[in-house]
Amino acid sequence: MSVARVGFVGMRTERFAETVHLLREVMGVPVEREGPDAVGFRMADGALLEVYSTEDEFHAFFTTGPVVGFEVDDFDRARADMRAAGVRFLGAPQHDAGVSWQHFRSPDGTVCEIIGPGAGNS
Repeated sequence: MSVARVGFVGMRTERFAETVHLLREVMGVPVEREGPDAVGFRMADGALLEVYSTEDEFHAFFTTGPVVGFEVDDFDRARADMRAAGVRFLGAPQHDAGVSWQHFRSPDGTVCEIIGPGAGNS
């Protein structure tokens, strides 16, 4: 497995409007997608920063602070290697346009994810 970079950071916050304002208006980070309870920002290096309100129930498990997504060169191989090493994943793998991702807990309980090209058959 090879981790290329941090490709994703997700934040769930009670101060959703203020956080979105800071990133969009003050810091000038471009918005990639926007919904009532989630806004995705695309960083200059291509990393995705997503901010979720506490009303976004899909990301209710983001309870340990920002969630970091480790970009890997082969999602399926990385997931298999991590499972063999005893890593416990959360939910099912997700897939979109040839990219797969799945959340897991690090040894201290922090929620993280791996993301990368995948076959979608994991």
